[in-house]
Amino acid sequence: MKRLVLVAALLLAGGLAAQADVSHYTNLLKQSRGDDALHADGAYCDQRVGRDVNGVPTSAAYKRCMRSRGWRYDGTRVEKTWVDPDTGLTCHDILGGFGSVCSNF
Repeated sequence: MKRLVLVAALLLAGGLAAQADVSHYTNLLKQSRGDDALHADGAYCDQRVGRDVNGVPTSAAYKRCMRSRGWRYDGTRVEKTWVDPDTGLTCHDILGGFGSVCSNF
């Protein structure tokens, strides 16, 4: 009986997918900037107004802070992820759900 409960618990835990919010910003400045500039400005705004938390809408204060750094908020996409039990890597869907990719990002 204990084994059956343990197996059921492991299957349920493995089947549940985690969700991550991915916010998208557009560069408003004339010069081109990459992801490292976006991450640096995001870290600055994290310190000034608090972190942008998963599962909570992006605050107006955070959007204003990013706008002051030259970034326009475009929206947030929820990305479902899971951990591959064989490799321990974090995976997510690609190609509209017809495939997946795993990495240790």
